[in-house]
Amino acid sequence: MDDEVVAPDRGGARPARIVARFQAALLALSVLSCAFVAVELASLRHWKSTEQIVPWIVLGVLVCSALIVVFNRSRIAILQTRIVALCAAPAALFGVYEHVSANLDTGVLNHKYAWAELPGWEHLWLASTGAVGGTPATAPLVLALAGVLLGLATVGMAPDTARDDFAQNTGVDVARVRT
Repeated sequence: MDDEVVAPDRGGARPARIVARFQAALLALSVLSCAFVAVELASLRHWKSTEQIVPWIVLGVLVCSALIVVFNRSRIAILQTRIVALCAAPAALFGVYEHVSANLDTGVLNHKYAWAELPGWEHLWLASTGAVGGTPATAPLVLALAGVLLGLATVGMAPDTARDDFAQNTGVDVARVRT
């Protein structure tokens, strides 16, 4: 006897809606991450030097890129979003480097450790873990997280068919229209 219950075939519409909702959620998480980082940076007045402007630029580009792909699902919009998402990681690593470097510079002021007697690797460890210095060493990695979320939102994203529908309704040759 075959007691298997087979779900009815609903076609590809339901999985497509689930993917679209998942992509929208990832886009929202990316933009929310950027917003929360911006609030944190503003509360710390993180704009006093040229290096401190870098995360503001990255946040602006990430949010603009997310908005572009929300309102324009062309191939070029999806491609630029993926490129911007990739560029967020090096910017985050630059921030980690700057934070660890600042912690290393101020490590000598910490009276808890005999800084001059510690080996170099321990200086690096203490600066990286935040045991010395005042900057959170791994905080810039949130930029990479926002970039990863943005990049993941474009996985499986296809160019919007609205342009093709518009072209067919207006009599424009779609093959001649660049995307």
